Amino acid sequence: MILVLLLGMLFVSALWELYYRYQWAREVTVQLWFETDAVYAGQETKLYEVIENRKRMPVPVLEVGFHTRKELDFAGVENTNVSDYLYKRDIFSVLGMQKITREIPVKCTKRGRYLAGDVDITTHTLLYRKRYSRAVATHAELYVYPKMTDVSEVMTICECILGTLQCATRLYEDPLVFRAIRDYTILDPMKTINWKASARTGSLMVNTFDSVRSQKAMIFLDVADTGILKYEALVEESIALAATMVRRLIRQNIEVGFAFNGKGNKVYRLADNRGEHVALERMLAAYDREDGAEGFGEFVGGLFGGVFQKNPLSEDTLLVFVTKNLDEDLLAGIRACVKAHQALVIVPVYRGERQTASKEAVLQSRDNIQVLVREVERT
Repeated sequence: MILVLLLGMLFVSALWELYYRYQWAREVTVQLWFETDAVYAGQETKLYEVIENRKRMPVPVLEVGFHTRKELDFAGVENTNVSDYLYKRDIFSVLGMQKITREIPVKCTKRGRYLAGDVDITTHTLLYRKRYSRAVATHAELYVYPKMTDVSEVMTICECILGTLQCATRLYEDPLVFRAIRDYTILDPMKTINWKASARTGSLMVNTFDSVRSQKAMIFLDVADTGILKYEALVEESIALAATMVRRLIRQNIEVGFAFNGKGNKVYRLADNRGEHVALERMLAAYDREDGAEGFGEFVGGLFGGVFQKNPLSEDTLLVFVTKNLDEDLLAGIRACVKAHQALVIVPVYRGERQTASKEAVLQSRDNIQVLVREVERT
């Protein structure tokens, strides 16, 4: 009798394991998504992990694992391992027709395009005798835009230069930019008389207008880091500087152009085109320094010898060059391209190297070209 009972139990166990092997993953889904599709470096967001069992059969032990780039900081979150990538694995007990949602806080420490996917789910049979795994298709994507950095000193210089350009070109009043109404003088032309205001006051009144000139800037970003020694912090600071300047200038209603010498380089015109602005932010987020970059001098020379020959930059455009690679040859090349334009060259250097890294370049700041050295902490 006992033997029959044991045989029966073994038969039921084998039958259950066979059934469980083919049915455990049916109707089990895992979804990952970020709370937002884009943030700035240094900000936080959340990763949502949703496990759902849409059948009545429970899954007593379900391991869910995924990986992403290690620059996403899951600090304080359990069951994470970091090597070349960040790996996260959690264990759940999922009942039939149950849905489990977890919110995982994420700190975005570095610019980049991050994917959380390649989810695998694993279960075990009774007494952990056998182990079954299955890949689950899901896709979570997050763009971490370049960090917002302090550009107050840079913007002060830019505003001074742009103000000088504006003052120098105020030759005629703009009839579309109304300023105020004042009393008529014998020097005023008849067409400026405001007849309605004159009727109300009983004396002749004239309209006055502001003199304006559209303000424009063109930013050139150098991301080349081709030496034996790599200066990742300086490249990242250059990217952050250029991106922050674009944001600030656009907020001030200044028409901005942008070009950089990374792989697949492109020239952007960012007047009031939000679509192009978002495309630029995402391009900078996705740029991988390992893809390489064109020499900055050749890149700038090619633009002025090609693109800007067909579509010339207006005389009131401020040219801003952000490069850690400034030397006498590059400065001479920039000067040859700039010609009569006003230009600002920003040179990120490590703190303490201000006097040695760009001393000669700073001494050559003159006429229409200014060189600003910006110190960066080593990381």
